[in-house]
Amino acid sequence: AAPLTSLNVVQVESELGGVETINQNSFSTSRNHGGKYLYITTKEMGYGQNPFAKMNGSNVKSIDSTIIGGRPIVGWYYKWDASGHQQGTFEYQKTSINAPFNTMRTSIYIQ
Repeated sequence: AAPLTSLNVVQVESELGGVETINQNSFSTSRNHGGKYLYITTKEMGYGQNPFAKMNGSNVKSIDSTIIGGRPIVGWYYKWDASGHQQGTFEYQKTSINAPFNTMRTSIYIQ
């Protein structure tokens, strides 16, 4: 299995901000988000373990995943539910399942 090589936030979706695509080097959303729901989509390439996702320091759960590739699987999209939060910092971390066993992190400030 391929080691974990990248980890990024690729989309933020909320009632007030709609669907916003996030560029790879963004530190913040450009839209104001919030409302009844808040979902963050991450993209990872390679195989990882021991994930954690937090919004303002509180754990959030993955509610959906989509495989990237087929044979072999090369990565995943994960959708995280941060509903109840209106704004703040989303953080995500995962460690590669094999050498070099690197830990990757990403974060974004959601307005």
